[in-house]
Amino acid sequence: MRYLGIDYGLHMGISVSDEKNSFAYPLCILNKKENIIEKLGEIIEEYNITSIVIGNPLNLDGSESLKSKEVLNFTEKLKENFNCEVVLVDERLTTVEANKMLLETKGKKRKKIIDAISATIILDSYLGRSNNGK
Repeated sequence: MRYLGIDYGLHMGISVSDEKNSFAYPLCILNKKENIIEKLGEIIEEYNITSIVIGNPLNLDGSESLKSKEVLNFTEKLKENFNCEVVLVDERLTTVEANKMLLETKGKKRKKIIDAISATIILDSYLGRSNNGK
């Protein structure tokens, strides 16, 4: 049983948990123009994923954003296509946190990994909450 983390956007950051679900690490970035469902299916099979954790980009006041509606629609596609639990988590400020982590990284390299780092933060925060309850 492993978890998959998703930072939804034009470039989707993807992270996975280790086999003990202790921590997450960045895996890749998928372009929304690709066949995302097919690519995610390959990852889910390869890593034996049982739960998908996807960031919900709420407004700072906690209300639903326009992007949240897109995420909710995408969440439904995930549920239709995969036999996995799909969990939405608050992702407010994860990109800010990811940018702080990458202060030393510049330009194109930073753009290439920021979404995967955000996905890792989303999944790590979920794993931390889940593991504290056990």
